[in-house]
Amino acid sequence: MTPRSPADVADPRVLRDALRRRGIRAASSLGQRFLVDRSVLAALLDAAELSDKDDVLEIGPGPGVLTAALAARARSVTAVEIDRRMVRLLEETLGERRNVRVVHADALAVDLYALAPQAPTRIVANIPYQITTPLLERFLADARRPPLVVLLVQLEVARRMSATARDARERGYLSVFTQSFAEPRLVRRVPARAFRPPPRVDSAIVALRTRARPAFAPLAQEPFLRLVSDVFRHRRKQLRSALGYEAGVDRERATELLARIGVAPERRAEELSLDQWVELARAIGVPRGA
Repeated sequence: MTPRSPADVADPRVLRDALRRRGIRAASSLGQRFLVDRSVLAALLDAAELSDKDDVLEIGPGPGVLTAALAARARSVTAVEIDRRMVRLLEETLGERRNVRVVHADALAVDLYALAPQAPTRIVANIPYQITTPLLERFLADARRPPLVVLLVQLEVARRMSATARDARERGYLSVFTQSFAEPRLVRRVPARAFRPPPRVDSAIVALRTRARPAFAPLAQEPFLRLVSDVFRHRRKQLRSALGYEAGVDRERATELLARIGVAPERRAEELSLDQWVELARAIGVPRGA
Protein backbone atom coordinates (compact mmCIF):
# COMPACT_ATOMS: atom_id res chain seq x y z
CA MET A 1 0.00 0.00 0.00
CA THR A 2 1.38 3.43 -0.92
CA PRO A 3 2.15 5.56 2.15
CA ARG A 4 0.11 8.70 2.65
CA SER A 5 1.99 11.95 2.36
CA PRO A 6 2.48 14.03 5.52
CA ALA A 7 0.14 16.67 4.07
CA ASP A 8 -2.65 14.07 3.68
CA VAL A 9 -2.38 12.76 7.24
CA ALA A 10 -2.10 16.31 8.56
CA ASP A 11 -5.55 17.06 7.16
CA PRO A 12 -8.01 16.64 10.09
CA ARG A 13 -10.60 14.96 7.85
CA VAL A 14 -8.10 12.53 6.34
CA LEU A 15 -6.72 11.71 9.77
CA ARG A 16 -10.20 11.16 11.19
CA ASP A 17 -11.16 8.89 8.30
CA ALA A 18 -7.90 6.90 8.49
CA LEU A 19 -8.37 6.26 12.21
CA ARG A 20 -12.06 5.50 11.80
CA ARG A 21 -11.43 2.88 9.10
CA ARG A 22 -9.15 1.04 11.52
CA GLY A 23 -11.38 1.56 14.56
CA ILE A 24 -8.72 3.63 16.34
CA ARG A 25 -9.48 6.35 18.87
CA ALA A 26 -6.93 8.52 20.60
CA ALA A 27 -6.05 6.91 23.94
CA SER A 28 -6.42 9.51 26.66
CA SER A 29 -4.52 7.23 29.05
CA LEU A 30 -1.48 7.61 26.77
CA GLY A 31 -1.95 11.35 26.28
CA GLN A 32 -2.45 10.91 22.54
CA ARG A 33 -3.12 14.16 20.69
CA PHE A 34 -2.47 14.13 16.96
CA LEU A 35 -0.95 17.14 15.22
CA VAL A 36 -3.09 18.37 12.29
CA ASP A 37 -1.67 21.86 11.69
CA ARG A 38 0.73 22.07 8.74
CA SER A 39 2.24 25.38 9.90
CA VAL A 40 3.17 23.82 13.25
CA LEU A 41 4.60 20.81 11.45
CA ALA A 42 6.72 23.13 9.29
CA ALA A 43 7.90 25.04 12.37
CA LEU A 44 8.98 21.80 14.06
CA LEU A 45 10.98 20.76 11.00
CA ASP A 46 12.61 24.18 10.61
CA ALA A 47 13.58 24.28 14.30
CA ALA A 48 15.23 20.85 13.93
CA GLU A 49 17.61 22.14 11.23
CA LEU A 50 17.60 18.78 9.46
CA SER A 51 19.84 17.56 6.68
CA ASP A 52 20.25 14.23 4.90
CA LYS A 53 23.08 13.45 7.32
CA ASP A 54 20.87 13.49 10.41
CA ASP A 55 19.55 10.47 12.29
CA VAL A 56 16.40 11.33 14.22
CA LEU A 57 14.84 9.80 17.31
CA GLU A 58 11.09 10.40 17.63
CA ILE A 59 8.94 9.45 20.62
CA GLY A 60 5.21 8.84 20.27
CA PRO A 61 4.78 9.10 16.49
CA GLY A 62 1.08 8.26 16.60
CA PRO A 63 -0.29 8.04 13.03
CA GLY A 64 3.01 9.28 11.59
CA VAL A 65 2.36 12.87 10.50
CA LEU A 66 5.66 14.10 11.90
CA THR A 67 7.45 10.82 11.18
CA ALA A 68 6.87 11.01 7.44
CA ALA A 69 7.92 14.65 7.32
CA LEU A 70 11.12 13.88 9.23
CA ALA A 71 11.89 10.94 6.94
CA ALA A 72 11.65 13.22 3.90
CA ARG A 73 14.51 15.37 5.24
CA ALA A 74 16.69 13.14 7.44
CA ARG A 75 18.91 10.16 6.73
CA SER A 76 16.97 7.96 9.15
CA VAL A 77 14.15 8.09 11.70
CA THR A 78 13.71 5.75 14.65
CA ALA A 79 10.16 6.14 15.97
CA VAL A 80 9.33 4.68 19.40
CA GLU A 81 5.64 3.90 19.90
CA ILE A 82 4.03 2.20 22.90
CA ASP A 83 0.60 1.72 21.30
CA ARG A 84 0.43 -1.48 19.26
CA ARG A 85 -2.50 -0.08 17.23
CA MET A 86 -0.35 2.83 16.08
CA VAL A 87 2.55 0.52 15.30
CA ARG A 88 0.35 -1.43 12.89
CA LEU A 89 -0.92 1.79 11.32
CA LEU A 90 2.63 3.12 10.92
CA GLU A 91 3.79 -0.12 9.34
CA GLU A 92 1.02 0.31 6.77
CA THR A 93 1.37 4.03 6.05
CA LEU A 94 5.17 4.25 6.30
CA GLY A 95 6.12 0.73 5.28
CA GLU A 96 7.70 1.79 1.99
CA ARG A 97 9.97 4.37 3.59
CA ARG A 98 13.22 2.49 4.00
CA ASN A 99 14.75 5.08 6.27
CA VAL A 100 12.06 4.70 8.97
CA ARG A 101 12.32 2.17 11.78
CA VAL A 102 9.31 1.78 14.08
CA VAL A 103 10.05 0.33 17.51
CA HIS A 104 7.22 -0.95 19.68
CA ALA A 105 8.41 -0.04 23.17
CA ASP A 106 7.83 2.08 26.26
CA ALA A 107 10.17 5.05 25.92
CA LEU A 108 10.53 5.19 29.71
CA ALA A 109 11.67 1.57 29.95
CA VAL A 110 14.26 1.16 27.19
CA ASP A 111 17.68 2.57 26.37
CA LEU A 112 16.61 5.15 23.82
CA TYR A 113 20.13 5.75 22.59
CA ALA A 114 20.69 2.08 21.78
CA LEU A 115 17.64 1.49 19.59
CA ALA A 116 19.33 2.28 16.28
CA PRO A 117 22.73 1.30 14.84
CA GLN A 118 23.80 4.95 14.88
CA ALA A 119 23.42 7.50 17.65
CA PRO A 120 20.73 10.11 16.98
CA THR A 121 21.87 13.58 15.96
CA ARG A 122 18.40 14.98 16.66
CA ILE A 123 15.42 14.23 18.88
CA VAL A 124 12.18 15.63 17.47
CA ALA A 125 8.87 14.73 19.10
CA ASN A 126 5.33 15.68 20.04
CA ILE A 127 5.40 14.12 23.49
CA PRO A 128 2.56 13.31 25.89
CA TYR A 129 2.09 15.96 28.54
CA GLN A 130 2.10 13.53 31.46
CA ILE A 131 5.56 12.10 30.77
CA THR A 132 7.35 15.26 29.61
CA THR A 133 9.63 15.58 32.64
CA PRO A 134 10.81 11.93 32.83
CA LEU A 135 11.40 11.90 29.07
CA LEU A 136 13.33 15.15 29.25
CA GLU A 137 15.51 13.67 31.98
CA ARG A 138 16.23 10.65 29.79
CA PHE A 139 17.02 12.85 26.80
CA LEU A 140 19.34 15.33 28.52
CA ALA A 141 20.96 13.70 31.55
CA ASP A 142 22.55 11.06 29.31
CA ALA A 143 26.05 11.91 28.02
CA ARG A 144 24.94 10.62 24.60
CA ARG A 145 22.43 13.48 24.20
CA PRO A 146 22.34 14.81 20.62
CA PRO A 147 23.26 18.40 19.72
CA LEU A 148 19.64 19.47 19.22
CA VAL A 149 16.34 18.40 20.80
CA VAL A 150 13.07 19.88 19.49
CA LEU A 151 9.89 19.14 21.40
CA LEU A 152 6.22 20.01 21.24
CA VAL A 153 5.12 20.30 24.87
CA GLN A 154 2.56 22.00 27.07
CA LEU A 155 3.07 25.78 27.00
CA GLU A 156 3.42 26.00 30.78
CA VAL A 157 6.18 23.38 30.71
CA ALA A 158 8.01 25.15 27.88
CA ARG A 159 7.97 28.36 29.90
CA ARG A 160 9.33 26.57 32.97
CA MET A 161 12.09 25.00 30.91
CA SER A 162 13.26 28.39 29.64
CA ALA A 163 12.56 30.50 32.78
CA THR A 164 15.51 32.46 34.15
CA ALA A 165 16.02 33.97 37.61
CA ARG A 166 14.14 37.03 36.33
CA ASP A 167 11.09 34.80 35.78
CA ALA A 168 10.90 33.66 39.40
CA ARG A 169 7.21 32.75 39.31
CA GLU A 170 7.82 30.14 36.59
CA ARG A 171 11.30 29.03 37.57
CA GLY A 172 11.75 25.69 39.33
CA TYR A 173 13.78 22.50 39.35
CA LEU A 174 12.88 21.80 35.71
CA SER A 175 14.35 25.17 34.71
CA VAL A 176 17.70 24.53 36.39
CA PHE A 177 17.80 20.92 35.19
CA THR A 178 17.09 21.82 31.56
CA GLN A 179 19.50 24.74 31.46
CA SER A 180 22.24 22.64 33.06
CA PHE A 181 22.30 20.50 29.92
CA ALA A 182 20.97 22.77 27.18
CA GLU A 183 20.16 26.28 26.06
CA PRO A 184 16.38 26.34 25.57
CA ARG A 185 14.55 28.55 23.07
CA LEU A 186 10.78 28.86 22.95
CA VAL A 187 10.15 28.76 19.19
CA ARG A 188 6.42 29.43 19.01
CA ARG A 189 3.15 29.02 20.81
CA VAL A 190 0.83 26.32 19.46
CA PRO A 191 -2.95 26.68 19.95
CA ALA A 192 -5.04 23.75 21.15
CA ARG A 193 -6.87 23.62 17.81
CA ALA A 194 -3.66 22.35 16.16
CA PHE A 195 -4.41 18.88 17.62
CA ARG A 196 -7.10 16.22 17.36
CA PRO A 197 -8.52 15.83 19.91
CA PRO A 198 -7.70 19.35 21.13
CA PRO A 199 -6.23 19.60 24.64
CA ARG A 200 -7.56 22.07 27.18
CA VAL A 201 -4.36 24.12 27.14
CA ASP A 202 -2.02 25.55 24.53
CA SER A 203 1.33 24.00 23.68
CA ALA A 204 4.67 25.30 22.44
CA ILE A 205 7.63 24.24 20.36
CA VAL A 206 10.86 24.42 22.34
CA ALA A 207 14.33 23.90 20.87
CA LEU A 208 17.10 22.71 23.19
CA ARG A 209 20.63 23.17 21.94
CA THR A 210 22.55 20.86 24.21
CA ARG A 211 25.84 21.48 25.96
CA ALA A 212 28.83 19.24 25.33
CA ARG A 213 29.49 19.38 29.09
CA PRO A 214 26.87 20.17 31.74
CA ALA A 215 26.97 23.68 33.18
CA PHE A 216 27.82 22.26 36.62
CA ALA A 217 30.89 20.34 35.40
CA PRO A 218 33.24 19.25 36.87
CA LEU A 219 30.85 18.73 39.81
CA ALA A 220 29.20 15.31 40.01
CA GLN A 221 25.84 15.17 38.27
CA GLU A 222 23.70 13.26 40.76
CA PRO A 223 24.66 15.23 43.91
CA PHE A 224 24.26 18.56 42.11
CA LEU A 225 20.80 17.75 40.79
CA ARG A 226 19.76 16.27 44.13
CA LEU A 227 20.76 19.51 45.89
CA VAL A 228 18.69 21.59 43.46
CA SER A 229 15.71 19.25 43.78
CA ASP A 230 15.91 19.18 47.59
CA VAL A 231 15.98 22.95 47.92
CA PHE A 232 13.14 23.50 45.46
CA ARG A 233 10.95 21.19 47.54
CA HIS A 234 10.97 24.05 50.06
CA ARG A 235 10.79 26.91 47.60
CA ARG A 236 8.60 29.00 49.88
CA LYS A 237 11.37 29.06 52.48
CA GLN A 238 14.27 31.48 52.46
CA LEU A 239 17.48 29.81 51.31
CA ARG A 240 19.09 29.93 54.75
CA SER A 241 16.19 27.78 55.96
CA ALA A 242 15.53 25.71 52.83
CA LEU A 243 19.11 24.40 52.84
CA GLY A 244 18.56 22.92 56.28
CA TYR A 245 15.76 20.52 55.39
CA GLU A 246 16.98 17.82 53.02
CA ALA A 247 20.30 19.38 52.01
CA GLY A 248 21.39 19.14 55.67
CA VAL A 249 23.03 22.59 56.01
CA ASP A 250 22.12 24.31 59.27
CA ARG A 251 20.88 27.90 59.24
CA GLU A 252 24.10 29.48 60.53
CA ARG A 253 26.33 27.67 58.07
CA ALA A 254 23.87 28.33 55.24
CA THR A 255 23.99 32.05 55.96
CA GLU A 256 27.80 31.92 55.92
CA LEU A 257 27.96 29.99 52.63
CA LEU A 258 25.45 32.23 50.91
CA ALA A 259 27.36 35.34 52.01
CA ARG A 260 30.53 33.78 50.60
CA ILE A 261 29.01 33.59 47.11
CA GLY A 262 27.28 36.97 47.36
CA VAL A 263 23.69 35.74 47.79
CA ALA A 264 21.41 37.28 50.40
CA PRO A 265 20.22 34.54 52.80
CA GLU A 266 16.59 35.64 52.55
CA ARG A 267 16.42 34.95 48.84
CA ARG A 268 14.54 31.90 47.56
CA ALA A 269 15.49 29.04 45.27
CA GLU A 270 13.77 30.43 42.17
CA GLU A 271 15.79 33.66 42.42
CA LEU A 272 19.17 31.96 41.86
CA SER A 273 20.76 31.97 38.44
CA LEU A 274 22.30 28.80 37.06
CA ASP A 275 25.79 30.13 37.81
CA GLN A 276 24.77 30.84 41.41
CA TRP A 277 23.45 27.30 41.80
CA VAL A 278 26.82 25.98 40.67
CA GLU A 279 28.63 28.34 43.07
CA LEU A 280 26.37 27.26 45.93
CA ALA A 281 26.93 23.57 45.20
CA ARG A 282 30.68 24.11 45.12
CA ALA A 283 30.57 26.06 48.42
CA ILE A 284 28.51 23.33 50.11
CA GLY A 285 31.01 20.73 48.99
CA VAL A 286 29.28 18.81 46.21
CA PRO A 287 32.02 16.45 44.99
CA ARG A 288 33.62 16.44 41.57
CA GLY A 289 32.50 13.85 39.07
CA ALA A 290 34.57 10.86 38.05
